[in-house]
Amino acid sequence: MPFTISRDELLHLKIQAAMREKHFAEDQMKYLGVREGEHWYLIANEHEVPVKYINDFEKVNDASL
Repeated sequence: MPFTISRDELLHLKIQAAMREKHFAEDQMKYLGVREGEHWYLIANEHEVPVKYINDFEKVNDASL
């Protein structure tokens, strides 16, 4: 039987990998842990959201940086 992973779990793993590789500062996104069976993040030091409400996660190249 093939192994399947949910969209939310896959997104959580992608975010965790980027955090380990230090692709962004902790004040941009911070892992808060599991609450009610869901992974939660603090975004921009302001918004606490479960991973299911994060639509996508990818690197954006900004030439102005």
